[in-house]
Amino acid sequence: MGIYENNIELFEHNYAKERKKYKIVGAIRLLVFLGVIYSFYLSVRHGDFFYLYFSGSLVIVFLILLKLHSEYSWKMQYALALLEVNQKELDFVDNGISNFENGQEFLDPEHPYSFDLDIFGPKSLFEYLNRTASYIGKKKLSELLNLGVEVDQIQDNQDAIKELSQRVEYRQQINAFSQISSLDKKAYDQLKKWSQSPVVLLSKTTIVLAYVLPILLWISIGTYYFIDSILLGYLISTLFGINLIFSMSKTREIQNQLGGVEQLSKTINSYSLIIELIEKQNFSTTRMKQYLKAFTKDNTSASEKIKQLYGIFEKLETVHNLFIMVIFNGLGQYHIHVLQKLLKFKQKNASLLLDSIDKVGEIEALNSLANFSYNNRDYCFASMQSQSGMYFKDLGHPLLNKKNRVCNDISFQDQRFVILTGSNMSGKSTFLRSIGVNLVLAKMGAPICSTKANFLPLPLYVSMGVSDSLKDSESYFYAEVKRLHMIIENSHKTPSFVLLDEILRGTNSEDKQSGTIGVILKLIKESTYGLIATHDLEVCNITKDYPDVLSNKCFEVEIKNDDLYFDYKIRQGVCQNKNATFIMKKMHIID
Repeated sequence: MGIYENNIELFEHNYAKERKKYKIVGAIRLLVFLGVIYSFYLSVRHGDFFYLYFSGSLVIVFLILLKLHSEYSWKMQYALALLEVNQKELDFVDNGISNFENGQEFLDPEHPYSFDLDIFGPKSLFEYLNRTASYIGKKKLSELLNLGVEVDQIQDNQDAIKELSQRVEYRQQINAFSQISSLDKKAYDQLKKWSQSPVVLLSKTTIVLAYVLPILLWISIGTYYFIDSILLGYLISTLFGINLIFSMSKTREIQNQLGGVEQLSKTINSYSLIIELIEKQNFSTTRMKQYLKAFTKDNTSASEKIKQLYGIFEKLETVHNLFIMVIFNGLGQYHIHVLQKLLKFKQKNASLLLDSIDKVGEIEALNSLANFSYNNRDYCFASMQSQSGMYFKDLGHPLLNKKNRVCNDISFQDQRFVILTGSNMSGKSTFLRSIGVNLVLAKMGAPICSTKANFLPLPLYVSMGVSDSLKDSESYFYAEVKRLHMIIENSHKTPSFVLLDEILRGTNSEDKQSGTIGVILKLIKESTYGLIATHDLEVCNITKDYPDVLSNKCFEVEIKNDDLYFDYKIRQGVCQNKNATFIMKKMHIID
């Protein structure tokens, strides 16, 4: 898409510009640092206060350059992150190359549908949708895919996704900030541990000494300026050492507050920028207004508070800088004052950071669905039906390439359960997956691969990819029977949508046929909607006994010019053609 190509050109230019500034400031900073050392050496060698004052001035310049260098570093990271966002998106849209995490860690063979429908793992729906950059964003997206949302929230999600889909720049900025935050599971767990740990303020004695000792030092320095005394010199050096030792005694507590996470301030700063960006938006939909309200409740801005926390952490992290630690603590017990400020902030706002990260994760998940909507503008948002009526027009599998995708119409309005037949490779399993994946999308409020659709937001149960378990000494047949038992039990509790693909493959033909018929009869008694794919044509005869509930549909295959031809179009009735013998003869397996 043109927007991604234009953005790549823009952010390549921005990155090069910021990188040039970063290098120049870095070189000047090094020269100033060397100037500080040399000036201090001259002041000691010649006993000249001029060099000492000059050295102090250079220290101030060095600190300014340090701050400026850090800002250019951040801008460079930001431009690079936006460049990567657009490059990944262009690779995906134009070439189908996916560089997004696939959610492998969320695989669960026991889930009612996610394992069977390839929701997680390589080439999965999660990988196709995922545009989150944080651990909590991935987790929120996985929860949407596994659970959907409450029925009364589906419309709100649809509205929010429609609104967000048009805000490409906003979505990409959030993604870039989130990338920079580097909030993986380890960092999140450390932040959670920090937020939930008890707060013990520094003792009054510690605070009094943190003020009194530096004041005495500066009084001594001022006096020494007017009275040249060796004793005052010794007193100054002694007070400087005491201040430094006193501050260093709190280093362990400072490290505990930093949580063992490198560059924690960068993570917090990124989230303050994300929330600030959200707070500045003028949203019109209910869901997004709820987020705005949450970030600005009690007439306070969450981004401002988190910025304060960022400033405190940034100062506290300078404990790792030997130059700042020695000078600033020796002269003023700097890190003790910063530590106390952090503890007071935490005492009042302990849950703020985690709550904010949680909400940003939800927005990241919504942004992923909005990106999916933007890239697939021919998809529709399914209308919800509270009672009877479910159909899909031009339904296809969203993960299949548009050039190869064959779409079909399917209705559950007149009959709510379909027996689907067809020869091998005719498209039965793909069609079942198409229905299942689109129902998962619809239940999240996301657009689906269809031109028009009505759906019932029913619980979804699927049996397609059951496997045996060597670990639990469980056969394929028993694993499948357990799965079917779970489906029937849950369908008995509440109306459901069920997808079954060639069940009971682990038993003989007679058992398989009677068992399949028994499962169908059990399900239709419970007001269940769904499809079952089978090769057993005898099963289709039961539709005569339940014409108001059951219907037969099929996929056919033709032999043209001594080759198989599949059109992957669904038809009414029972499959008439077979292809297994033809394929085996053609491959010379049988005569």
